[in-house]
Amino acid sequence: MAEHPMKTRTFALILAGVVSAAPLAAAPGGAVERLNYSWRLKGGLSWLARLAFPSSGRGTLETHEAGNVDSRLTISAPDAKGFYLYESTMAPSGTKTIVSRNAYAYGDSHRDERVAFDPAHGIAHIQRTNDDGIESKTKKLEATTPQDVLTSIYYLRQHADEIRTPKAAKIFSGAKGYDVIFRPEPATTMRVGGIETRVRPFTIEPTGDAGQRFPGGVRVWLIDDANHVPARIDIEQKYATLKLDLQP
Repeated sequence: MAEHPMKTRTFALILAGVVSAAPLAAAPGGAVERLNYSWRLKGGLSWLARLAFPSSGRGTLETHEAGNVDSRLTISAPDAKGFYLYESTMAPSGTKTIVSRNAYAYGDSHRDERVAFDPAHGIAHIQRTNDDGIESKTKKLEATTPQDVLTSIYYLRQHADEIRTPKAAKIFSGAKGYDVIFRPEPATTMRVGGIETRVRPFTIEPTGDAGQRFPGGVRVWLIDDANHVPARIDIEQKYATLKLDLQP
């Protein structure tokens, strides 16, 4: 069966946006940090964003610090037929997300959701794009300092030496907010690029009824030095866990 031309065009536009919009590399000033990861899906089913996505591949985490901080995690399918994307623009401290985006495209399925947070007016502006078109709406904001997955990882990197006891926060997945705990764990070692490396693990886990509404969580192992580079990131989802391991 021939692929629908509109779906083909939409996928091409999304992919072009990921490849060429490049706020990380294009903004003037500041350094761009680019970290390379191998990734795999672990679980009963290799599902990501409700897609029967490939179970392994390569990923990149790019961070650009120039005024506001831009961070992007791109998960590329090895067959080059699609991608999964987290993207965040945040305050330099990592305490507040300004714009959060998650998107995917694989085969003839695609979805792109952008959330712009407006704490001054207590609202979030949401725009979703998929096969059915574009939907825009606003929603009451549940926190004055919204964070998402990438904001939280950046925050942990900036404040790892200060977080010695559990800390409450609110994480947004798309436009939905969840109460979580940043939980530090004892330092340990793991092999990174074939070298035994001291790391500090942190868990971001839902609390209260958020554990039922948002099953899963995030674990990150930060190298125990001044840069606190994530040596491993586990993003637990309903159907599987996305595991990323730093590559030299």
